[in-house]
Amino acid sequence: MREHSSPAAGFTLLEVMVALVIVALGLMAAFGQVNQSLNAASRLRTMTLAHWIAVDQITRLRVLGEFPAIGSSSDEVEMANTRWIYKTKVTKADLETLRVVDVSVALADSPDSVITTVTGVIGAPQAPPPPGVNVGWAPLPPAS
Repeated sequence: MREHSSPAAGFTLLEVMVALVIVALGLMAAFGQVNQSLNAASRLRTMTLAHWIAVDQITRLRVLGEFPAIGSSSDEVEMANTRWIYKTKVTKADLETLRVVDVSVALADSPDSVITTVTGVIGAPQAPPPPGVNVGWAPLPPAS
């Protein structure tokens, strides 16, 4: 009878443990990157919504056609199933016919943590020109 003394095929326990450590480190790095991407996307969403709210408030003041009074005010609004608080501060500009409007937006849960501030300029409404005064453009001819 002949005995074979060939080494057993397969991996040793040490080799398997080293391979598992390498795989675990790789997975931790990959999950870390995914977590960072999710946090960045969430922050970008929050900043975008806050910016939209601020621009909406400045646009609302412009569309009203009124010359805003100097002062501050605040209010709450809901957008994307989230409560927001915005603070509007109207200040005098260098020209008497202009007002500077700063709108700061924060989450209603943490009103002291301002996410964004948007600044706009609003001019005093002007009276339309008297009839017959050329304003640099001609009316369109009637449609036939």
